[in-house]
Amino acid sequence: MRSPHIISTVLVVVTTLIVSCSTSVFVQANNYGGFTADLIHRDAPKSPFYDPLLTPSQRLKNTFRRSLDRANQFASASVIVSGGEYLMKISYGTPPFETQAVVNTADASTWTQCLPCTQCSQEKFPRFDPQNSSTYESVSCHSRTCDQFSSSMCTQDSSACAFFVLYGDDSNVYGELARETITLEGSAGDRVSFPDFIFGCGQGGDFPKEGSGIVGLGFQHQSLISQLNSSLNGKFSYCFGPSNDVSKPGKIGFGDNPELLGREGVVSTPLHFDFTYSLRLEAISVADTRLEYHYDTPSSTSGNIFIDSGTPYTFLPQELYSDFKAAIQREIGSQNIVVDQEHDFTLCYSSLLDSNIPNVTLHFTGADLKLNPENIFDRTSSSPVCLGFAPNDIGILGNIAQANSWVQYDLGNKIISFKPADCTK
Repeated sequence: MRSPHIISTVLVVVTTLIVSCSTSVFVQANNYGGFTADLIHRDAPKSPFYDPLLTPSQRLKNTFRRSLDRANQFASASVIVSGGEYLMKISYGTPPFETQAVVNTADASTWTQCLPCTQCSQEKFPRFDPQNSSTYESVSCHSRTCDQFSSSMCTQDSSACAFFVLYGDDSNVYGELARETITLEGSAGDRVSFPDFIFGCGQGGDFPKEGSGIVGLGFQHQSLISQLNSSLNGKFSYCFGPSNDVSKPGKIGFGDNPELLGREGVVSTPLHFDFTYSLRLEAISVADTRLEYHYDTPSSTSGNIFIDSGTPYTFLPQELYSDFKAAIQREIGSQNIVVDQEHDFTLCYSSLLDSNIPNVTLHFTGADLKLNPENIFDRTSSSPVCLGFAPNDIGILGNIAQANSWVQYDLGNKIISFKPADCTK
């Protein structure tokens, strides 16, 4: 339910990765000024969303439908996309209090559920109590910080800066903007703390489904990356495991990543700041067939395809997708094709060997990203095996296509880099 005093602006951003803070987060300081954390896939046993009753085929369907829901939200440049696929830990306060949060590459705001909470909908998640922290400080309504944050505003009945976010699925959160110390725990038991971090202390609303909060990794000034720019050098990265093994979901890195310091195997392309991150895709090759990409994002910046950590499937505009699917099918053939009775998938096989999957290359400006078989077909289920691409009004590079590569966002230089890796290790 929305607070009657807080509805005036809507934060514009898009989305997601999920960060969990109730299982263990493994953060490891390194010699390059950065650290890494283990991710938890939402469908893995360690995840609070794990459902042991789901069959692989049901999980395949759910993955696609979450993708489609996010893609439909992406089509509007005036909403924040909710949802995500991955979890990790983050702690608030002194002493540190572990919470769960969705980490969203297209959302700039970071928030968590706090006490007191008048309409908290997710009872299973722990809530941060500011009264138990010696470092918690409310942000004043008349401060410069309150003025600068697009998700904050003043209200008539409080001297504290109000916080409100409305998401594309109509979920929302409201509360107050605050300053606090956040902490990430290392794999060897070490901890990395960052004081004076600005976040939303959520005290009510119709909360999003995943987790008790969000860690925003967008490019706007209120995002985690921007706030910690001096410590993280404006960089973050991730390495997703393939969709067929959720027990090994990969890692997320903050700051300089030693895996990408050497240029061998690294390809880079300009990173564009749309209402979320976008790239410039020039063409897609399937074996020897080159398909040109002549489309733009809704806001028509220099980028023409979004890159998203929280959307599993890759979406292509309808006409291009039809040509892409036809080229894939020509190379593989029609044997073992199965029809999806619910019409979610347009190309599935009852069985498919990796050796029969053609080479696919995404031609970005200055960078050719060569996809592996696990990037092209979703092997969430052993049968059927379905194409990890789908049609939509816009283009989105999803996380299945990004799997088994380190992907680094360099906000200062506006560059994104890819390097092949085994992300299960």
